[in-house]
Amino acid sequence: MAKKTTRKNPSRARQSTGREALLAAACHYIATKGLRGLRVEEVAAEAGVATSLIYHHFGDRATLLRSALERVGDSADIYTKVDPELNGREALLAICLAEIQERTVVWENSAAWNEFRDAAVFDESLRPALFRFTQEWIDRVSELASAGRDDGSIAADVDPDSIGQNLTALIEGLSTRWLSGFITAKTAREELRTTIEACLGQVPVGAR
Repeated sequence: MAKKTTRKNPSRARQSTGREALLAAACHYIATKGLRGLRVEEVAAEAGVATSLIYHHFGDRATLLRSALERVGDSADIYTKVDPELNGREALLAICLAEIQERTVVWENSAAWNEFRDAAVFDESLRPALFRFTQEWIDRVSELASAGRDDGSIAADVDPDSIGQNLTALIEGLSTRWLSGFITAKTAREELRTTIEACLGQVPVGAR
């Protein structure tokens, strides 16, 4: 059962004072302890540095949080990268399933994303970056659905825009249940795969 309090911070160079190390510490703290009520002093303690260094690199708490959210988005781009040789259907499946994996980097990134998404309900300053990354994610899935229609691996009557909206929303819901321990990563991936295959429609076997 996945619980935020049980995750460790593997092999982080806690004494590093670089901007990237501070962002890594901030993301780890948010993923494992939550975002609500987070203070800059707590991030500094997580990184093992003086609070003044946080202000030196980011200026204030709001900028630190926006920068941490940017890092979460950039990290997701890395572990969801797919083989360009895959057809549209295969690539879409791969990119979606990559969002739920029993890997520390994915668990931590997903937990931090959920914290930012929930916090944006009350903190409007987080919304521009959150909305941008969400729309880029939707567009990425939609583009793969469109490519799949073009190469024949996805049914011709599938609406790529609808696929992008629905599948990313489904992933967020399943991810939340996985992170909270309600379902396992294996179950989440199985449910996701089943739904994606149903949404993409039946095509001739030779077209895949």
